[in-house]
Amino acid sequence: MVTAVVLGVLAFLADTVDGMAGHLMVAVFSSGLAWGLAALLTGRAATGRRSAVTGATVLLVSATLVYYLLILVVSRRWSGGTLQDGTSGDMYGLRSLAIMTTAWLVVSMVAGPVLGLLGQLSKTRPAPGAALAAGVACGLLSSEGWQGITTAPPWRLLAAAVSSDAGYVRGFAAAALAEFLVPFAVLAWLATAHRLWRAWPIMIIAMILTAASGALFWHLLRTAANHAG
Repeated sequence: MVTAVVLGVLAFLADTVDGMAGHLMVAVFSSGLAWGLAALLTGRAATGRRSAVTGATVLLVSATLVYYLLILVVSRRWSGGTLQDGTSGDMYGLRSLAIMTTAWLVVSMVAGPVLGLLGQLSKTRPAPGAALAAGVACGLLSSEGWQGITTAPPWRLLAAAVSSDAGYVRGFAAAALAEFLVPFAVLAWLATAHRLWRAWPIMIIAMILTAASGALFWHLLRTAANHAG
């Protein structure tokens, strides 16, 4: 529970930082990679499959509730002020906040069991099964980064940042690259820790296929969120 509170608070604080540092903090504390990795490690540290699934799910659900409770009570960025017709925009803001909270709770209740179980399987299964679990897990972790790169390639953003000296653009590009590259480092760590290198084709193929499917999910989720908001 303490980990969930810390994760939710750090994600909330990351939203308050501007510029390059803000983008990097979001990547570290408030991204699908950060929260997914926390769930994966929770599952890996558990003593059994049931505790892995339960622990990872409780972590993500609790962190989500902490994050949106802080938005509701502390930042109040949902407050809509006065609309053009003279009515209060608070109800519209609260509606959007409720929709986003519900959506991310649903995602947490799906992603938590999956990542928790994958973390446990990557440690306890024989090499082929563990390699498959590690590949799928790291594909899920990298999927948001893949989606971001297809939307705004970081090399183009870096070129624009060099010419315009825009710190926030460089931060966005660096965060996108981190979300793309860190899962490969996690995969290498899992392969080394559990001696899975002989099954590297399984890991790489599983990671690529899962990342592509996950990138499509992130695209659909963000499109739906934009329409709902």
